[in-house]
Amino acid sequence: YQYWTGDSWTTIMPGSDSKAFFIEGPIMDLDIFYSPRHMTFIAVYLTNYADSTFYYRYLEADRAIIPSYAPGGDPNVDCGEYLLKYDWSEEQVLYKAQPGLSGAFIYSGGVHLQYFGSDDISNGGSRMLLSWTSPTGQNPGSLNAEYQIVTAEVNLE
Repeated sequence: YQYWTGDSWTTIMPGSDSKAFFIEGPIMDLDIFYSPRHMTFIAVYLTNYADSTFYYRYLEADRAIIPSYAPGGDPNVDCGEYLLKYDWSEEQVLYKAQPGLSGAFIYSGGVHLQYFGSDDISNGGSRMLLSWTSPTGQNPGSLNAEYQIVTAEVNLE
């Protein structure tokens, strides 16, 4: 394995007190993907603030950021390097989920890429499918179960 130190790559695993990260903030349930429409990488995530909100950021650069596997990409560049080389935008709200039946916050949020075919954000479109788990407060042995899996369609123009 290779690990980021904040300045360079190393084979030495950093300690639990490491301050080396590529996106600052209380981020959990993180998905990072390339968007051909936006010509950059996008990060979608929840925070540990328990606010039931999906946030997003994108890589900022003075030119298009194209991974090696995409048309026009440089086959000699590791697209993982882009995540460290460029700055991430400020955090923006992508989607605010409604509380579940119990009124508790959501968790286990994520993006399901490729769901919308050619109009999917990962294929040059603007649509993405989000999903998350929402506690119901119901008996886990009941038909209502203790948790719901919820989805929403979001457009990122």
